[in-house]
Amino acid sequence: MSKDKITINTGDAGKGESEIAKEANTEELEERALSVFSSERNEDITALVLSLITTFIVLIFTKWM
Repeated sequence: MSKDKITINTGDAGKGESEIAKEANTEELEERALSVFSSERNEDITALVLSLITTFIVLIFTKWM
């Protein structure tokens, strides 16, 4: 480990270890990480809603046929 870097264990999801500078703005790094999780959550909710709408439309049309 060098003097100007800190090694952080990120676990399996983070592929092991990451190195950041001692002077790094950790609040900014945390905010960036949380924004990634937030956007993935929004994508998941959008996919769920589209799947439900598609299922509902298919059920309506199969009932009419």
